[in-house]
Amino acid sequence: MRHHLSVFLSIGWLLLVFGMSIVVPMISDTNPRQPVSEPLLSPAQHPPLGTDALGRDVWTRIVHGGRISPGASLVATIITVLVGGIAGLIASSMGGWLDRVIVWLSNSFLAIPGLLLAMLLVAAMGPRLLTVILAVGFGAAPGFVRLSRTVFLQIREQNYVTASIALGANRSWIASHHILPNTKNQLLSLATTHYAWAFMGTTTLTFLGLAGDPSIPEWGVMLNAGRAHIIDAPWLALLPGCAISLTILAVHRLGAWLSEME
Repeated sequence: MRHHLSVFLSIGWLLLVFGMSIVVPMISDTNPRQPVSEPLLSPAQHPPLGTDALGRDVWTRIVHGGRISPGASLVATIITVLVGGIAGLIASSMGGWLDRVIVWLSNSFLAIPGLLLAMLLVAAMGPRLLTVILAVGFGAAPGFVRLSRTVFLQIREQNYVTASIALGANRSWIASHHILPNTKNQLLSLATTHYAWAFMGTTTLTFLGLAGDPSIPEWGVMLNAGRAHIIDAPWLALLPGCAISLTILAVHRLGAWLSEME
């Protein structure tokens, strides 16, 4: 019962985040970047969740952050899955020297901490949200190469693949007709887990101020801004911090559930 309840709550939280981020901006004309009242109003006052140090509506910024933070993490995950998955598929399908080169490159990049690799890319391209997305996406790709390659090799060793090779099927046909269709569940589970990592990486980099614009309604940016008022206005850090934590936990639980369904 607890197993199903945790999955239900995880899905419910994610639906709430994405649903509110879509609906509320359409029915509310409050600008998340502009002051609406006095600064540092408590959640018991108007607006519903109070205001930040500049008088901006915290509720509006949290809701709009439900678009930016998860959306940026989703794009980063897509980059990771595409780059890492294609490289892993090539390595497992071609074998030989190409496989060794791809594995060696992946191991070399894995020797560098992902956060450090992302920060180096941000430093080279300049602080902005697009750079953060690219940094997180490409920074996680080497790890996905290794994981996806292992999944692809497991399928490649199956008897029906061996039979196809014996009948003269080429590597591209085997990859498209045997390997990819039979690994979609495992890849979906890996992608879900990497989404949680991408979410954590994205909000970490924006928390460090690498998004460039401090006025954007993004949860990592909001958490960083709330640090200065942790005593007199703790909700400024607590609310985005809870949103980040709950989203990561929900995605991890969803990924675990998907892996159990394989």
